[in-house]
Amino acid sequence: MNDALVDRISGGLGMLLAASYIATAQSIEDSLLADAVGASGVPTGVGVVLLIASLFLFAKSFKTKAGMLTETEGETAEGGSEHPHAMALGLLLILAAYVFLLPILGYVLSVGLLVGAAAWFAGARRYTSLVLCAVLAGPVLWFVFDWTLEIRLPVGLWPMWLGK
Repeated sequence: MNDALVDRISGGLGMLLAASYIATAQSIEDSLLADAVGASGVPTGVGVVLLIASLFLFAKSFKTKAGMLTETEGETAEGGSEHPHAMALGLLLILAAYVFLLPILGYVLSVGLLVGAAAWFAGARRYTSLVLCAVLAGPVLWFVFDWTLEIRLPVGLWPMWLGK
């Protein structure tokens, strides 16, 4: 099976999954205590992002072979990975650590660590840009969700540690 066919199948299955996810998210009923976004807002956003990524993957599969690099034995095309399953497992472990640390450290610190670890794992090695990205990610995303969209985020154990 060639790469283009795998991308078409993955993109098509991703689009089906995204459509199903969006439909399911839209069926979530808002309670009387719902915020401005509603109970279905964030899951619908995740579904839309999945749909867009799947569309791009599907469209990429039709890219002409003339513009693509060919793979030789022992080498991968530019941007490829020799061990995609190891990469996926590593990212999954980083995400699991984020889920574990979220109630302890709170949203801002956990997201900063998540972004920094994922960027480092993906190959970012410039120390200043890596640290700057990790330090800014938490506060910026907190601002978007907590202040702008009024979605309350976990603060972790900070109030307990600060005696509040």
